[in-house]
Amino acid sequence: AAAGAGSGGSGGAAGAYVPPHLRGAAAKPRAAAVDQAAQRQLRGVMNRTTEGNLDPSARELSAILNKLVPEAGSASAAEALMRVLLPAAVGDPNISVLVLGCHAALATSAHLLFGAAFGAAALLQAGERLRSRLAAAEAEGEPTGEDARVARGCITFCALLFSFGLLPGSVIFDLVRFIFEDGRVSEVRIELALTVLRYAGRTLRGDCPEDFKETLAFVGAAAAGAREGEAPEGSEIRTRVDYLLRELQDLKNNKVSFAVMDRFDAIRSWLKTAPQLGGKKVADHQLTVPFRFLQEQPPAGWPLGAAALAGLGAKRGGAASAGASSKGDPLRAQAVAQRLSTELRQSLFVALMGAEDFEHASQRLSTVAAGAKAGTEEASLVVFHCAVREKAPNPFYAHVAAALCARPSPWGKRFAHSMKRAAVQQLQQAHGYGVRATVNLAELCAALVADPGAALPLAVVRFVRFGEAAAAAKGGGSGKALGGVLGLLLRHFVESVLQRLADADAATATFQPLQRYEDVREGMLLVLDGHVQPRLPPKGQAPLLWEKLRAARRTLSAPARE
Repeated sequence: AAAGAGSGGSGGAAGAYVPPHLRGAAAKPRAAAVDQAAQRQLRGVMNRTTEGNLDPSARELSAILNKLVPEAGSASAAEALMRVLLPAAVGDPNISVLVLGCHAALATSAHLLFGAAFGAAALLQAGERLRSRLAAAEAEGEPTGEDARVARGCITFCALLFSFGLLPGSVIFDLVRFIFEDGRVSEVRIELALTVLRYAGRTLRGDCPEDFKETLAFVGAAAAGAREGEAPEGSEIRTRVDYLLRELQDLKNNKVSFAVMDRFDAIRSWLKTAPQLGGKKVADHQLTVPFRFLQEQPPAGWPLGAAALAGLGAKRGGAASAGASSKGDPLRAQAVAQRLSTELRQSLFVALMGAEDFEHASQRLSTVAAGAKAGTEEASLVVFHCAVREKAPNPFYAHVAAALCARPSPWGKRFAHSMKRAAVQQLQQAHGYGVRATVNLAELCAALVADPGAALPLAVVRFVRFGEAAAAAKGGGSGKALGGVLGLLLRHFVESVLQRLADADAATATFQPLQRYEDVREGMLLVLDGHVQPRLPPKGQAPLLWEKLRAARRTLSAPARE
């Protein structure tokens, strides 16, 4: 009775009835509270970050983002993080440059682990803060004031992201063009240019020689023009312009000491060796910036193809809205034509097929998948869907699948499990495939078997429906089945697995689980003896391949271990 009274009341207590038209409004305070709680956690990490506890701060940040990204999405999580990280890094004009470097390293680690949205948010928010603080410093006319020092901190932050390998050299050239835009030269702007050269000059010279030359030429032209026009002899600005010109000359002659950058060696070493980063190289995940920073707006969908994510944030509008949206998006129209009926699958298709390379594809798929409960399962199905429809086996999809399975925990494990389920589903349908799709499926499954991250068990072949294939062959029996499409599938699958495995020990470990399934074990022996062995090159030409074949056959012939 008490429970019934509570549920029937109209107050705001827990368990109270809320009319349907008011439930959305009632949920908003809770969502805001969750967001505030996440912001407090992130702010706590930033406040505790120093050069002495960078590693524990990064682990704590990773734990927070592991929960925040699936709930809010990468873009929202990145915006929330940078709203906290940037004020902590550059908001205090008296902050130690090493602490600023630690915050830049945290932004870099978030970019590596959770996608390019974090690097993009760091770059854009730093640019907006620089723009506003530079305007305020110019209005004050005080090169050592708070606004000028915060603007210098923004420049240092971007230069360190570049020196760590996160940003391309074009961003540094864009920074210089922004500093001296329209030929404006002042003491504040000269100090900013010197900061760019101090913290980005060494990496720019060594890794981006073309951008280095363009930067020196542009700064030199701006400084020379100011010296001739706006900097009278004996003035303070003339002194700073002359100093800048001397620095440029020393840079050209390689006489400048970049000892200040040696202070960040420990941070660079951490970025290379931190266990939670999984050995990822920052340079391999460099943020692509296909626009002029601080002068042009980012293109639509940058950095992860927001067009692929648009369906997740939009209201479900049924077939009419899906058709309307596909007209302006050829990839989405192609997804509809291939009978990918749900918005999630269409968005995953666009994310996969619109990517620049397999790393970009894995980032885009992870971002889309994070916004849906069944995201990893659907993403894995879309990878297989696209792979089997290629005209020839394309290793791109195997690399994408491996990259997804190598994502940080827990996402990597979820993708690995989902890839196994997707492989099982495809193998169950393989009896109805054509030759091209069969070979493509065999190649992708073999790649996942050989990849230690995906670790697809060879025993998935037990889910192949030999009975239906035999019935389709109108003769019955496994012999007929192995002579048709499924024979081609198993032959190509086993051949590819043997070719991909490193040695005989790897072959033994891969085939050993089949000992537990008597019918599968006997069937695989038939495949090895009747389909694979006759197609092998002579033993003298491929001794390692024959050694792996013998190891596999020996393993399948041995009695099962109890």
